[in-house]
Amino acid sequence: MNIGELIRKIRLAKDIKSVVIYEKLGISQSTYSKIENNKYKIDIKILKEISTILSTDLTTLIGEEKEVKHDQVKKNDIENDVNIFKLIKSLETQSELLREQNSFLKNEINNKNKEINQLKRKLAK
Repeated sequence: MNIGELIRKIRLAKDIKSVVIYEKLGISQSTYSKIENNKYKIDIKILKEISTILSTDLTTLIGEEKEVKHDQVKKNDIENDVNIFKLIKSLETQSELLREQNSFLKNEINNKNKEINQLKRKLAK
């Protein structure tokens, strides 16, 4: 829902006639109609005045856009969590492989040391 639709929705919910708003704003009926139909680039000053006339917070009038951004942020957070989980699993797998390689190399070194010691004893004889 865009700002104009939201203004209309709040105005109707509060049973306020459009004439009340455009007269208080000092604009024509056609200009106000364009605002509610999103055919008029509304500036922040008029938006603040409308929020005052409707007895609603300015953030409520722009809240729908914020909600979309919040939903996008929430979706991004979920995607980031999934990616972090995948990264952790990958790192755990790599870590396990490194532990196995480390253990294998230690055994190889021990075996080579045994062979060296055997050769040293043979040479010493």
